[in-house]
Amino acid sequence: MHELSQLRGFNVRQMLDLLAVVENGGVTAAADALNVSQPALTRSIRQLEDSLGVPLLEREGRGVVPTRFGESLAQHARTIEAELRHVTRDLSDLRRAEAGHLVIGATPIGLATLVPPVLARLHATRPDLSVEVRNESFETQLDALHRGEIDIVIGSLASGMSRHEHLVEEVLFQNSLAVLARSDNPLCDRDEVGLDELQSAAWVISRGSAAIRQIVANEFRFEGFDPPRFIVETDSMLCVKGVLMSGGFVTANPAELFAAEIERGDIGVIPIRWHSGVRPIGFTLREHGTVTPLLAELIDALREAGRLFANEVVAA
Repeated sequence: MHELSQLRGFNVRQMLDLLAVVENGGVTAAADALNVSQPALTRSIRQLEDSLGVPLLEREGRGVVPTRFGESLAQHARTIEAELRHVTRDLSDLRRAEAGHLVIGATPIGLATLVPPVLARLHATRPDLSVEVRNESFETQLDALHRGEIDIVIGSLASGMSRHEHLVEEVLFQNSLAVLARSDNPLCDRDEVGLDELQSAAWVISRGSAAIRQIVANEFRFEGFDPPRFIVETDSMLCVKGVLMSGGFVTANPAELFAAEIERGDIGVIPIRWHSGVRPIGFTLREHGTVTPLLAELIDALREAGRLFANEVVAA
């Protein structure tokens, strides 16, 4: 009970005031950062010292530095500050969920496969739902997810390549890459094409496709060849399609992204034998993010759609 009464005596705002002084190197800079007066900030720190019965700051030259008590308390304050940020994000998630709103990040393969059937299913059960679908670069989407600006990212998975430690992934199915070209490219009519015949080809790639670039490079190195040079790099899948249609270029991408063009006979698949030309497709969430009922419904729909795509792959 004594420890509980001590905890109730802690003032979180005063602890964050101390943290600001420590991180800004003095009261003046901290007061400017917090947009409060210096006397008010000094009074806050003194009240905290009085309540704890220990000195937290000591003078050094013209400024102040934390005592060992102050440094220890500031470290705990950093943890509290981080948790408060998570609380704010979770409350924001709940507000959006109550309003029937989702923000989804999607990679091109996610847009071509999972997102359409999932949104159709959600709309059938929640006609008032509003959804924002974002399709910036993959790493930009993961940054936004980490900050709590996006609820979920659907499509390609980082599989350990992301710099974010507190994101979790679920694999729904494996997607195969295809090498594509304009349909009148003679290589499209062959039964099998060797990588040596593609090494000097004019390659075009989407700039955000780091995983695809790595798979292509690995395939060529496995066969004892240097990776091909990507002549055109672009942030736009529309540009990739346009460059392919101009003739003379090839790309490595999931065939699903070119389904309409392949069906029309505008773009063809060059038959090569991949050694590891598959990528995991699924969704990414914040590790400790709030899974609202609406987000849980979306995840259920994703898993069902993923099972259908996985079954199609097995049947093929």
